[in-house]
Amino acid sequence: MSLLGGTALAAVFTPNPDHTSTWSGFFGFLALAIGCAIALIGLYAAISTWRGLEPSRRRGQVLPVTLTGGCFLVVGAAVAALGMWIF
Repeated sequence: MSLLGGTALAAVFTPNPDHTSTWSGFFGFLALAIGCAIALIGLYAAISTWRGLEPSRRRGQVLPVTLTGGCFLVVGAAVAALGMWIF
């Protein structure tokens, strides 16, 4: 017999039946967070690269900077969408 009696059972964790905590939910949230981070990092990289260029070189670098930032944005959005679908 324990000293606490029946109060020890109150410390047992019971998940919310409407939203169960599962590994798929955890990995979905993780993918959502990582996808958003990838998209924001790509956007920041494109903007900072564009601002770092001299005004005379900006005209020739529009396509590479836009494609690089756009690729990061698309990949990040796809990972975030996958995470949202899993979550």
